[in-house]
Amino acid sequence: MPAPEPSDYRAVTDQLLARAAAAGVPASGAFELTSRCNLQCRMCYIRHEANDAAVQARELPAADWLRLAEDAVEAGMLFLLLTGGEVFLRPDFLDIYQPLTHVGLNLTLFTNGTLVTPALAKALGRRPPNRTEITLYGASPETYGAVTGHPQAFQQALRGIDLLRDAGLTLAVKATITRHNAHDLEAIRELAHARDLPLKTGWLLTCRPDGAPSAVYEDRLSPQEVIALELTDEETCTRWRAAQDRDVAPATGMFCMAGRSAFVIGPSGEMNPCMDLTLPAAHPREVGFSAAWQARRDYVGTVPPTPECADCKVGAYCNACPAHQLLETGSFTTPDPYRCEIARLRQEVFAV
Repeated sequence: MPAPEPSDYRAVTDQLLARAAAAGVPASGAFELTSRCNLQCRMCYIRHEANDAAVQARELPAADWLRLAEDAVEAGMLFLLLTGGEVFLRPDFLDIYQPLTHVGLNLTLFTNGTLVTPALAKALGRRPPNRTEITLYGASPETYGAVTGHPQAFQQALRGIDLLRDAGLTLAVKATITRHNAHDLEAIRELAHARDLPLKTGWLLTCRPDGAPSAVYEDRLSPQEVIALELTDEETCTRWRAAQDRDVAPATGMFCMAGRSAFVIGPSGEMNPCMDLTLPAAHPREVGFSAAWQARRDYVGTVPPTPECADCKVGAYCNACPAHQLLETGSFTTPDPYRCEIARLRQEVFAV
């Protein structure tokens, strides 16, 4: 008897991407249209100043993004994320976005919401993305000031959310939790609930792949604080309580979809397996999309396993990532002590 087909959207998507990975099809893409942002988040992994002319000059023009999208669709791309930096800093954003809405892609848009205008919301509402996710960094101007350097961004973000919701977009709110906004989590939940919007929270802060300094180590939650945060979310608790019955990720290299059915193209046109694994890059505009994709597939196939993970007693409670291990330790094969401690504490708390 064949396995039953999944009935929820997430399960269907996961199954599709797994099948694409087995076939070597780049079904899921992300276009980082810019690394510039109008906010100055202390812990950001990618940010450059909004008015950085040198960075802006290296960004691909709209026509190049559309050609890359055409090539990616021909190769099998079905899902596309448009992200930054802050995508609405690009004056030609709609020149990129609007043609993509006619291709048949499942489009997702990430934004901080602060630059949304009535005209932009109206334009997006005419052909809305499948999903738009807006990050809230706090529930007050004071918290926004501590995290982003811009207290006024709080009201700007709320205005952006309301404009996009009123324009008919399907929205989700997400919050990256740091030491500077953890105290606002319940208030952030209330803001999302009051607008009848789902909220996703995340605690993982990563170092910058370009080696530039950030406040990741000062701002990230301790392992104990991570567990305390997870205990406030029933869905997360349910998942980790059932973890002892799940299949542990194999002790191979890249066991996620990065470079197997997913890719990212950065602001200057470089292709990588994911946003955290940026070297060595392939260049689809020079060698062609298919050749660049094959090079990414070949590269992730060389990522070695982590020997210590093979017999780990808390593997079922771990969300290890080779790319993050490389950023944290300088090696694909050295476990990240931060995640190891979180996994150990999870087992203590959630194992039944």
